[in-house]
Amino acid sequence: MINNHVPSPSMPYNPFNTVSLLKWGIMAFGLIWTVFNLHESMLENVAHDALPYMDSYVSKFVSEGRWVNFALFDTLRLVPAVVAGTLCNVFIFIFGYQVAMKVRKDRWLACCFALLVVNVPYFTMLFKWPMTLIPGTLMLALFSCIKDRYSRPVILLTSGILLFATYPAFYFLMPLLFIRQLNEENFRSLLQFLCLWIAGYALGYVVANLSVYGYTLLQNGTGHFIEFVSWRKSTPSTDISGIIANIAKSAGNFERNARYLATLSPLFYIPAALTLVWALKHHLKYTLVALLVVLSIYASVIPLGVKVPLRSGITLPLGMAMLILLVPHFWWRALLWVTLFVPFAWQMHQYNDGYNEKRILFAEMVTEHDTHDYLQQPQQFRKIIVSVDETKTSAYFYKLTGSDSFKNLSNLRLHYIKPYLYQYGWHDKDIMVKDVPRAQVLGETKVEKHGDRLFVSID
Repeated sequence: MINNHVPSPSMPYNPFNTVSLLKWGIMAFGLIWTVFNLHESMLENVAHDALPYMDSYVSKFVSEGRWVNFALFDTLRLVPAVVAGTLCNVFIFIFGYQVAMKVRKDRWLACCFALLVVNVPYFTMLFKWPMTLIPGTLMLALFSCIKDRYSRPVILLTSGILLFATYPAFYFLMPLLFIRQLNEENFRSLLQFLCLWIAGYALGYVVANLSVYGYTLLQNGTGHFIEFVSWRKSTPSTDISGIIANIAKSAGNFERNARYLATLSPLFYIPAALTLVWALKHHLKYTLVALLVVLSIYASVIPLGVKVPLRSGITLPLGMAMLILLVPHFWWRALLWVTLFVPFAWQMHQYNDGYNEKRILFAEMVTEHDTHDYLQQPQQFRKIIVSVDETKTSAYFYKLTGSDSFKNLSNLRLHYIKPYLYQYGWHDKDIMVKDVPRAQVLGETKVEKHGDRLFVSID
């Protein structure tokens, strides 16, 4: 059983004792770094296919089945990026706080835990599509607050339907809301919960498919279910060898996740590994639930062989973070928190720093000779034509940044040129990008106006 009551010394409470000072220091450290990271995450333009830059959500809907996002498309796309990003992070903080309070009623620990959750680097990746994530993060916060008001079947089945309709990976976090209760119950109860959890996922998937089928039937006269886009690399398993291949594929996705989190140094995770060994011995059911959460997203895609993007790997860092709430002693918890917060927050910073750097370099290059700010005045033009040597210009930016993003030639057009123009109000139909060979690329841009057309040459 998890004990919420930490023995206190017989001496009167002293706000300036060592433990209290350390608590305030940890909180200040986490808060300052979090504010810096959040500020950095909102400095540059959102992702190339964020809602404001889409004319329609239909293609996303029929390939993902997220019918809540589809229904709210016209409203969500109007939310300013900074407001949307702030809301997403607030909702994630609420979720983390509620999870911690349900395990160990300690407000200081809950706040620190929530700050750790906000700094999970995969959330900042996801929030480059902040308007899309508002419904999903709101659902997480809402379910964490009302979890005790309704029965488990109601919460799990309802959250399965709604989270699959917003962002399915969030559904795999739902057991964290029940982890303390499950730790105190028998294994039969744990098995029943597991079956309900799976049923909620299956129900969400079925409802999403039916929504796509119904929509396509009404619109086209012929209905079809979710059809995954090519980058998800779906390989449905039809036999044992297919299942084995998809298990290996999911294992590779998990390994990529773990390697990314360990980029700063794997040594940071030694305290978590030792705590896991201790937890398996003393709190087996709690630890099993945390491990099931970690592996759930990778197990769920085995039948269809869908690729799990790095940004969807939220279950691994949150599963590790749950160990902090389990250990009984303050110093142990503080060590675990610091050794998880530092690599998570550093990776969040590194991701945003790299994301911003590439876009700032590109913006500086294309605006240097735009003395009349034509690029920011789409209302004056019927068309903008950008000529660029995609191969040499990609190589030029790769040399500057070292980012593998520029190894994919289409990224220059899709992730940098067009999004830069989108943010000023240019529409995709009005943008033409021509791949024109150059003898060499020096990183200089010419912007010329010819009637109602704007010509941009990247040389």
